Amino acid sequence: MFTKIGDENCEVIVDSESSINAMSSKAIERCGLKTIPHLHLFKVSWINSTTLEVKQQCLVPVDFNFYKDKIWCDVVTMDMSQIILGRP
Repeated sequence: MFTKIGDENCEVIVDSESSINAMSSKAIERCGLKTIPHLHLFKVSWINSTTLEVKQQCLVPVDFNFYKDKIWCDVVTMDMSQIILGRP
């Protein structure tokens, strides 16, 4: 699935097993979005046992044609997708 952020198309994974919404730091840079310090620092563990500290968050405008909104996402380094949307 893809979403439009400004003029950029971003790949999105909707993962009902994930407990966070996350956006890759590279995609944030490419889309020109601003980040802010995360209010509650924590760590995320990926499938391959890599642990990443979440220090920033970003308000991400998503446009799925049928649904438009702004979603707070944690900023992480990831290669599997540009945005992961988990359960609320």
